[in-house]
Amino acid sequence: MRVGRGKITLSNGRCRIAYDVRLERQDHIFPRLDSQEATLWIDWPEDYYAPETLNCDPALAMLLPIALRLGEKLTLADRVSNELLSNALEVMAVFEFYFPGHATPIEIDAKTYVPEVAPTGRRGSFYSGGVDSLFNIVEFERLNRQHATPPVTDLWVVRGMDIDIDDKALWERVYARLQYVTEIKPDLRVVDVHTNIRRLHDGIVGWEKMGFGPILGGISKCFSEIVGCALIGSYGKHAEIIPHASSPLVDPLWSCDRQIVRHFSCRVDRQEKIETIGQESPDLLSELRVCWKNPHGTYNCGKCEKCLRTQLQLKLAGLLEKCNSFEEPLSVENVRSIWLPVERKNAYTWEFWSGIARGCRAQGLNDYAANIEYKVRRSKLISLLPLGSGLKPIARNVAKRLKIN
Repeated sequence: MRVGRGKITLSNGRCRIAYDVRLERQDHIFPRLDSQEATLWIDWPEDYYAPETLNCDPALAMLLPIALRLGEKLTLADRVSNELLSNALEVMAVFEFYFPGHATPIEIDAKTYVPEVAPTGRRGSFYSGGVDSLFNIVEFERLNRQHATPPVTDLWVVRGMDIDIDDKALWERVYARLQYVTEIKPDLRVVDVHTNIRRLHDGIVGWEKMGFGPILGGISKCFSEIVGCALIGSYGKHAEIIPHASSPLVDPLWSCDRQIVRHFSCRVDRQEKIETIGQESPDLLSELRVCWKNPHGTYNCGKCEKCLRTQLQLKLAGLLEKCNSFEEPLSVENVRSIWLPVERKNAYTWEFWSGIARGCRAQGLNDYAANIEYKVRRSKLISLLPLGSGLKPIARNVAKRLKIN
């Protein structure tokens, strides 16, 4: 894979950086584009930041999963941070371990440099409106009060990951609602970052698994001159983290000479994060967004696994009435209708729900607890069937018709 020198364009109030990319093997293409050639681009408001010079740091991070999946040497026409390049060698080893058969270490051909490091107290955090990103805001406010730790100052909302770059209507609805955070925290700057990276990843690597951390790590590199620390929110505690391209092992490796990247924070679980937000700044829960699938363009459908899990955790914390952003109210009937993952690699989801069931039992919510316990038992039973046997769809239908206890 060859990556050309980056180009900077200022137009219509936005700053765009772009890299021409070409796959070298004749049998390799970008499936969504049906071509060996593509242009990777990222843009954001010009009044936020307009770099005068450019390097290949963003492209290295965002395109590395594709090169690893295809087994192609990655040749970068422009220089990259010395620290980032050495970290990328470690990323390749981790991916080979995390994704056996799907990530082959490759050669990286690039010139390196050591940039001048300008001290900055600005702290950026990727922001989706979800529990993890809201926790980052309030937790660093608390740390600032107690230890004078710099608070979060910049929030980066990404269009082109969970919200596809072509889904303009959904993006506009979601982005407009996410602005509420600045009414509660006026010192925060919300920055909309757009990228077409999914068009390159789709059909080669899944952005939600192998691409998640590298995409965010690459975007953070766009702002390394002005933001000295970037936060990627953790989805679970250390014991719950599974092989994933966003983990406390991988994300810090997207750091470069002038910017630290942190996977924050695995020391608390999702329930504790919700309770911390409720204690520190409960108003932030009013427009909470957790539904990354957004069926029919909904902000939070209220019926999917993640929506129901979050509503129950809010209920256990006594905070459900603080949140007005779910299309469908919490009900036992909706919990009864969900399907949990049946692959053992997703066993961490069973643990999430088992913890919620215990919390429901403790608070006397026995109807919820009984249905959750049944769903977890059913998923564990189906998971015992051999992969590739073709029996799992049959087992799902049988489990639907029979009360498996």
